[in-house]
Amino acid sequence: MSTENITLIRTIFGSPIIRPIIRFLSTHEYNGRSLLNHALTIYSGEEEAENLTLKLASSIISEIISLGAKIIKVNEDEARKLFKNKALRRGLEVILRSLGRYGVTVPQKLDSPFLVVWNFTNLCNLKCKHCYQNASSTMEGELTLEEKMDALKQLEEAGVSAIAFSGGEPLIHPHFFQVAKEAVNRGFYTAVATNGTTITYEVARKMKEIGINYVEISLDSANPARHDGFRGVNGAWRKAVEGIKNCVKNEIFTGIAVTALKRNYKECREIISLAKNLGVKRVIFFNFIPVGRGEDIVKEDLDPWEREEFLTTLYEAMRDYGIEVLSTAPQYARVVIQRSHGTCVSPVHFYAGPAVTGLNYLAEFIGGCGAGRIYCALQPNGDITPCVFIPDIILGNIRKRRFREIWNSTPILSAFQSKDILKNNCGKCSFRYICGGCRARAYAYFKDILAPDPGCIYNSEQYEKILREMHVTIEGKVKVHAY
Repeated sequence: MSTENITLIRTIFGSPIIRPIIRFLSTHEYNGRSLLNHALTIYSGEEEAENLTLKLASSIISEIISLGAKIIKVNEDEARKLFKNKALRRGLEVILRSLGRYGVTVPQKLDSPFLVVWNFTNLCNLKCKHCYQNASSTMEGELTLEEKMDALKQLEEAGVSAIAFSGGEPLIHPHFFQVAKEAVNRGFYTAVATNGTTITYEVARKMKEIGINYVEISLDSANPARHDGFRGVNGAWRKAVEGIKNCVKNEIFTGIAVTALKRNYKECREIISLAKNLGVKRVIFFNFIPVGRGEDIVKEDLDPWEREEFLTTLYEAMRDYGIEVLSTAPQYARVVIQRSHGTCVSPVHFYAGPAVTGLNYLAEFIGGCGAGRIYCALQPNGDITPCVFIPDIILGNIRKRRFREIWNSTPILSAFQSKDILKNNCGKCSFRYICGGCRARAYAYFKDILAPDPGCIYNSEQYEKILREMHVTIEGKVKVHAY
């Protein structure tokens, strides 16, 4: 985003008039809901203004949204249609509430994350070599059904827009469908991350019926034997592929999740081709983080040069295959911009699409690693962590404190919410606002969330230091410095 546009947004939304108005609407209620919530619902056409107070509130919010849309060049009529979706409307409410509370910050500080990944259970029917959760066959210490329902209430109160159920394997837990249905009923965008092995046609139909928005199924190779070896159970590939087919047949938006390692990153095009043939709309390649059982296969991690080659291949494959090809590696945003010469943009680090002015502007405000900023994790026992891959940093537990209090009163989160305090080279890099490196990888390797991400070519010296400590040598690699 240009300096002029950032200055304009700061001037408007940080003004001594607009910011206090937003804050007032956020903190004052009518019939148990904030005036801001009423105003946004009225703006979307989902509610009528039944008194003068609500008419005034909705009029003010309408003008503010119109002004913001003009600045970032977004069609307001299209935006109004989108906000009929409760989850999107809740996301906008978080943004406005945050502007009222914190003003304009780059990246934007939020008083609630957009997404919570809920590690629903430690139960799992596979034995994956890279499992960050150390999933097992026990439910010891997990939230009760009543506590799970209260968790949904807490997340709704905080303004969270989306919940992704993960694990372990969420679909084998007896509470899953009851809790997932309640999540849908409360207006959350609801996703499921699963190994897919238990998704019969009937299970897929049930997910469709209760309103699950997205199902993401793990598939780490186009080769059945290779996938089964990695997942620790024979026949896992065949069952996962059947699960994918059953979701597609039931017209659920379906994605394939792949953990990128030395053993499989060169077959990414084969995996994408398989996905397209199966009718899948998205393939997302996950950054490998050496935590949990993943610590035992740390040497499988891609080096900076392999990761650069891999992310470049993903960008090219996205164009060639015509389906969404994404990565959770924050460097993907930089690669997309560099390889496309600015014609493509990544407003969040795992996305790539045509350079649209509004998305360009959005990237510097919410782009880059989202841990502890736009997303966090809920563990099976109620612990809140900044990321599923940072289980050691516990922000609080929803059995003891409400989620909103944990998010807004935990000092360590401020370290995740600023890109300017990162250590070199991430803190100096000109791409820090759209990338900033993976904080989970920094913590896994250095036990320091501000450390550089050793998986980036701009941090090759840090990577070589790690190799020396592991007594591994490399030859023929070229150092690349940040700019």
